[in-house]
Amino acid sequence: MSTEDLSYFQEEEFKKNLALYEQMLQGGQSVYLEADELTDIAEYYLVQNDTDKAMACIQYALNIHPGSIDPLIFLARQKMFNGDIEGAKTIRDCITDPNDREVIFLNAELLLREGKEQEATTYLSEKAETEEDDAALFAYDTATLFLDYGYLEQAAQWGQRALDLEPDNEKFLKLKADHLISSNRPKEAIEILNSLLDINPYNLNAWHSLGEAYFVCEDFSKTMETADFALAIDEHDAQALLLKANSLLQQQNLDEAHQLYLRYFKEHPSNEIPYLFDGVCLSALERYDEALSQLLKAEELSQGYSTEQQHIYANLSEVYSRLHDTDKAFGYIDKIKEINPDYEADLYKGHILMQNERENEALECYNTFIQSHEDPSEAHFLVGLSLVENKLYERAREHFLYTLNRDASQDKESQKAYAYLAYCALMQNRYQEFIVFLKIACEKAPEALEYTVGRFIPEEVEAKDFYQYVLTHSDIFTHFNPDSSAPVKPM
Repeated sequence: MSTEDLSYFQEEEFKKNLALYEQMLQGGQSVYLEADELTDIAEYYLVQNDTDKAMACIQYALNIHPGSIDPLIFLARQKMFNGDIEGAKTIRDCITDPNDREVIFLNAELLLREGKEQEATTYLSEKAETEEDDAALFAYDTATLFLDYGYLEQAAQWGQRALDLEPDNEKFLKLKADHLISSNRPKEAIEILNSLLDINPYNLNAWHSLGEAYFVCEDFSKTMETADFALAIDEHDAQALLLKANSLLQQQNLDEAHQLYLRYFKEHPSNEIPYLFDGVCLSALERYDEALSQLLKAEELSQGYSTEQQHIYANLSEVYSRLHDTDKAFGYIDKIKEINPDYEADLYKGHILMQNERENEALECYNTFIQSHEDPSEAHFLVGLSLVENKLYERAREHFLYTLNRDASQDKESQKAYAYLAYCALMQNRYQEFIVFLKIACEKAPEALEYTVGRFIPEEVEAKDFYQYVLTHSDIFTHFNPDSSAPVKPM
């Protein structure tokens, strides 16, 4: 379930039904609840990571509502999420009304799970012809499904069909904004969302999407401001809490971010995403055992199908490496390779080995990666980044120089090497070399400077002006001590 869906569990009607059901479990009188109400309770138990209670609730629903669609859809989706597509189809075939809306979208989702996007499109197009009365809503639901699975072109087409039928529908306009955010066009989304908020300033869903748009723009101050507006409407708003915590994480306000994640877990049932981010936060705080606990929860809740699955595995690999369990770290790299065949496994295995002071084995992995990579210049640059993270600046320097010497055209990506060469020189206390590369980087790769040398320069100074700043503050940088010079900006 999305964070937005989870907010339903805070509504009074749901809380009342949950209380009645749990009183019955504790020996109270039997209660009659509709099949959809019991299915909602099962969903609640599921996000609370209590599968046994969820399945017991669904079984109770089927006992008093035999053959009801909602509980059967729930069971089929659980089979699907667990990778048992055939089991999901078997349960679906028990449903007596194949034209029920929920069954139609289950069928389409099963096709998408099997990678049959074209078949799903054809199937939904055929079903849309029979939905004349609810054509706009059907198009909206179809667009939402495609957007959830990352099929942006199809989501745009169906979303536009919905808007053509109901141009002023706020829900449809918000979906268009969400699509623009997913398409990395957040500024266009911001215009739509601001217009929706002009109509209804209490539209929490619009505030949520506006915050996400600013987050994609990396305007974290605006994201937090937006989250605060949402929290002013509802102080327990789940998505606003998460947006604010994630923004604090990006700004490296780690302790404050972690406290907000804890508040989120206390107030709301959670899916895997907040556990992932809190794990990242705790890892940055070097609290690796706690980070591991949160990331394992994220993995369990993801059921192997999260949009953030690769990030979950990557962070688990990193934390196991920090805990010096290289076998488990490698295991998660292999899991990433299974879901993403293009993943650079040798590079990351080299990184882990170097992190654990197994230098010869690390160099073997790096060399295998470089030799197998189609672009040697890019490969050397990526190895250089790994070595910088491991504070092996002289070795990193060699790879960055190779990148620049190999790539005669020096495109925008290659030019980032100047910023990292300046950083390596600074960390090695080579002032003259530092200012040479810094001057070039200010012209050719100012964005990369923000994440390197920019750590040690006040925030109000623009990257293109770093060279002049260093010249006028040479006393700081001439005898630079990276161990005692605390950054004035977070990494």
